[in-house]
Order: sequence, then structure tokens, then C-alpha cells
Amino acid sequence: MALLLLSVVIIGFVLFFYGIGLWYLAFIPLMFLGIFFWYYGATNTIKIKWSEVLQKYSLYFARTIILAGLFGLLNYFGMDLINTALWLLTVNLLFWFFSYIADYKDGKSVFQLGFYFCILLLLIIALALWWRSILFQVFSMLRIFHLGVVAFFVFLVGLYQTVEKHLRYTWKVLLLGTIFLVIFDQVKNIYVALTINSVVLTWLYYLIYKVSQYTPQTDEKKKNISVRRILAGERITAPQKYFTSKTMEVIYNFLIAMPSWTKQVLEFFNIILIVVLIIYYITHVGNFATVNHLLYRAVIGTFISNVFLLKKVWYNSVIQNLFVFLVINFAIYISLFSYFNGDIGSVASWGIFRNVFSTAMIFYAHRVPMLKKIFSKTDYMYWIVASIGAMIVNVTLLMYTQLPGQLIFFLVLVYIGIQSMLIYYAARYLTKIAIN
Repeated sequence: MALLLLSVVIIGFVLFFYGIGLWYLAFIPLMFLGIFFWYYGATNTIKIKWSEVLQKYSLYFARTIILAGLFGLLNYFGMDLINTALWLLTVNLLFWFFSYIADYKDGKSVFQLGFYFCILLLLIIALALWWRSILFQVFSMLRIFHLGVVAFFVFLVGLYQTVEKHLRYTWKVLLLGTIFLVIFDQVKNIYVALTINSVVLTWLYYLIYKVSQYTPQTDEKKKNISVRRILAGERITAPQKYFTSKTMEVIYNFLIAMPSWTKQVLEFFNIILIVVLIIYYITHVGNFATVNHLLYRAVIGTFISNVFLLKKVWYNSVIQNLFVFLVINFAIYISLFSYFNGDIGSVASWGIFRNVFSTAMIFYAHRVPMLKKIFSKTDYMYWIVASIGAMIVNVTLLMYTQLPGQLIFFLVLVYIGIQSMLIYYAARYLTKIAIN
């Protein structure tokens, strides 16, 4: 998941630099990608026990090979690609259903995998044959169909057979994704749609945060707080907040038992909305008049506030923590290019000033009560990484201004020297202060 999201970010920045005519800056995000892979490879040792891998995944691998073979055979004997994929989808769906009737444990997961394989195959065929014109409509229909299938297993099959717990979380996630797609389909203005979806996520994250602040009372605790003790005037000093509603207890238990992949998907929704905003902005970068700057900034602001909410409930990951600093810098450079109508000299000068000021603020940010509660030392390191990236962008922009080359050379020396000193002392300062 992290590698996928990072790839989306890198592609977004490459497209941005290409869109504004600075394609030669694409090496900067690619450099960050190389650093990430180096760090990942240096700090993670992958130990694989091949016997366990084969035992766990051989059945899925065999099923995938069978599906690929059937697809090739049906296509060879004259069935077109769409009908072949739909036929295999139907067969896997029926076998998945009969696995519950016959209580075939392996079939419940194997035929479910086949179902997803066929959906992916339909998306690939749509991309190959119809290209982008109706890809969104095809994806939306398959998403709604997927939602209906999972709802069938959860609410109907679940009445008679035990359905895996993860399907209930899958249904909730699919429902949220379907709401997003409906909003995108019904609201024609992309900025309004992104704003609405971002606010929906904010309310969801806030609900999770508020529910996580409470704890359902155990039966033992309820017995201890008896009427006799209360009438006797005994002081009850429990610092916990408890639910008074059975429904809230159910919601709390549902959230506590939420698997990690569901948390990652909820985080991914927040990231994908900002990625859509960035890509749409880049593809329309030549026409600033079509940009709703108010809603554009509102989506970015909502994304950042959502990241803070996710940090409070421990739903955030490394990729999102780094992403938030990159998005902030991206938004600033977009605003500068927009305000100065693409004047590289003005963008470079203001970018340098902002970069120096931003790095200097590292010394004082931890004194802000809100940031002190949210930021960890790792977040400040992301801040430093983003400052280094902004410095590289600013130096490159300076090289393409109309200033004399000799003047640019000495300006770059002074700028890099000041920025390097700030980063050096900021890194030392962070090791001394008390930050978790």
C-alpha cells in the first residue's frame, strides 16, 4: 500500500513539473523515490519461509492459473473478451455462494479471489478497448455491483451461515467509496465534489475520534458502582468516560476490532482525494481562470485537518505523514505560480524566503500547544526532508531566471549555506528537546 501511494505521489509531482514547462525538475521526485527505496532496503530485512508461503498461497496461485487458462480457452473458441470475463465472474460468484452452502472453507476465500480477479480483468479490458471515455462509468458500476454482492453475503447469507468478519468491514468501506462515486457523478464541478467528499471524511474521522474517547463499562464495573454505595455518599473517582447508549457500545466495539487494512483504506481515501485534486489541477494548469481557488484551498486545508484527526486515532502511516508536508509545499508553489503568472524569478525569490522561514520555524513549532500534541520527532524529520526538497527546487528555479550567471552562483552559495546551517542546528535541536 505504501509503495503504491508513494508511486502516485511521484507521478503527480512529475506531471506537475511537466505541466508548468519545467520537465527537467522531474528528477527531484524521482530522487526522493530512490532515497525511499534505499532506506527501506537498508532498514528492513525480509525473511521468507518458503514452506509457509507455498502452503498459504499455493491454492490461490493454482486458482489464478486455472482462471487464466479458462479465459484463454474461451477466447480461443470465439467468445469475445467482455463475455468471457462476465462468464468467469458469474461462475466464481456462484461457486463462492455454494461454498457457504456446503461449508467449504477454502472455497470461501479461493472463489472470492476469483471474483476479484474477474473484476480486475473487466477493468483492464475497459481500459484497453474503451480507454478513458467511459472508464469511470465502468468502474462505478463494478463498484456498486461489488457493494451489492458483499451486502448479499453479509445480510442474507449471514442469516443462515457464519460469514467472515472482514466482509462486514469490506461492506462499510465499499459503501463509503460508493458515496464518493455518487457525489462525483452527480456534482459536475470537480472542486465542489472534492470539497463535499473531504467534509464527509472529516465527519467520519471525527466520529471515530469521539467514539475512541469513551470506554464501555464492564459488568464488573457496573456492579461496583451500586446504588447502596452512591446513597452512602461514597466518592466515585473513575477518570474514564463511559457510554450510556448500547448503540454507542456496538459502534465502539466495531471500531476497536477494525482490522489494519480497513484503517489503511480509510487513510487512502483521504490521500486519493488530494491526489485527484493535484492531477486535475496539473492537467488544467494552463487555464487559471477555471480554477476555483477558494475550494482548491479548502480541499487542501481539509486534507491537512483530516491527517491530524487520523493521527489522534492512530490511523495514519509513514506515507501520509510525509505526504502532508509534500502537499503543503506543492500547494505553496502552485499558489506562487498562479499569483505571479508563471514568472520564475518571482516564484524563486518568494520560494527561497518561505523555505528559510519555514526551516527556522522548526525551532518554535513544538511550543505551539496544538502542534505539541500532534507532532512527533518523526514528523519534524519529514519537515526537514521537505525543506531540503524545497531548497533543491528553489536552486533549480534560480538557474532559469534572467539574472546573470555569476550573480546566481553567489546567491546559490549564500542560500545553501544559510539553509544548511538552519537544518544542521534544527536537527541538533530536535535531539535535545522533549518530543515523543
